Amino acid sequence: MPGAAGSTSADRYPLLLAGLTAAVATVGATIFAISPLLSDIAAAFGIAPARAGRLIGVYSLSMAIVAPTVGLLARRLPRARVIVAGLLLFALVWLLAGWTRRFDALLALTLLAGAATGAVIPATYAYAGDLSSFAHRGQVMGRIVSGWSIAILLVVPLMAIASQTIGWQAAFGALAAAALLTAALLAFAPRPGAGADSSAAAELPVGPSLRRVASHRATLVVLAVNGIDMGAFYAVYAFLGSEMRRANDWGAAPAGLAIAAYGVGLLIVTLNGRLIDRFGKTRSAVASLAALGLVLSGLPWLVGTPALLVPGVIAWGCVQGVFFTAITSLATEQIPELRGVVTAMLSGATYLGVTLFSPPAVLLFERFGFPAVGAFAGLASLAGAALLAWPGARVAAVEGR
Repeated sequence: MPGAAGSTSADRYPLLLAGLTAAVATVGATIFAISPLLSDIAAAFGIAPARAGRLIGVYSLSMAIVAPTVGLLARRLPRARVIVAGLLLFALVWLLAGWTRRFDALLALTLLAGAATGAVIPATYAYAGDLSSFAHRGQVMGRIVSGWSIAILLVVPLMAIASQTIGWQAAFGALAAAALLTAALLAFAPRPGAGADSSAAAELPVGPSLRRVASHRATLVVLAVNGIDMGAFYAVYAFLGSEMRRANDWGAAPAGLAIAAYGVGLLIVTLNGRLIDRFGKTRSAVASLAALGLVLSGLPWLVGTPALLVPGVIAWGCVQGVFFTAITSLATEQIPELRGVVTAMLSGATYLGVTLFSPPAVLLFERFGFPAVGAFAGLASLAGAALLAWPGARVAAVEGR
């Protein structure tokens, strides 16, 4: 296994790592880009922004269902092939989205985009696990997770600017082009042999694989905590763009640039993943969740004061980056022989969390305003920290490997 040699194994394939990072950046940009573009999409179809917000829920639900399904059914396929196929589907979907004139059709296409993302993201995380030892996995995973930073710092602002100047359809068309280029890069990049590009559990039937995961307490805790965190994250993020535009009378471009500050914090952390390796992945995840309890509850009070909001969003990116790098690294090592299945379920847990958190977040937003959503997300983050720190979870035991 390549990871046995340490992180230097991943360093031997710089184009592969670049392609994996670009894959995360490309498909990851979608859900981030939708929030600041909701007003434009709603105007294009003559609907209320709240109804346009269903795009986020549809995308989330699709990935929650597809990610674990693909993880189980594609175990015998090389991970690179799964990633390339997902990127091609993703590109096709958003090219078609530029031609649709019905919101229901856009919802259906968004459902397919979520399915493509459900194939790409978990396979990418599993591949990163294949390429590194657990001792150095925070560093390698941090490089891959930095793709989310690129999505927020570069792709989302460019899409927001494009939406304001040439239309949101053209903006998603450019995202489709980026997906095609990334697929080409991964298809032709040098990579390890087949042994490092497929699941070690290829011969396990689906039933035993599911039972193995369902009976592994630490894995279930990791999945549950990830779902809680990401549900809390998107509860706040979903309304942040529109609230900033309302409070400051901004267009899509300024809102997109303000949200890009999150990517600054995320990039700072993910490019220094070795510090998470040193501090311990479980401890890092617990500490970051505790910090998120404060950050998420405080952000809604800052939307009308850009001078305070931008540092707050940067802090949000930092603590979320610590959590995401740590929890993803932990997920890849709980059941090494089922790494692809567990990372697929991790992605499924992410969007299941988004799906479950969205209805109460919408209800709180409509009845009590954005600060209530922040308080809800902050309390959920603290609950996640308590669950992960619970001695009975046994997640910390993996740190000794």
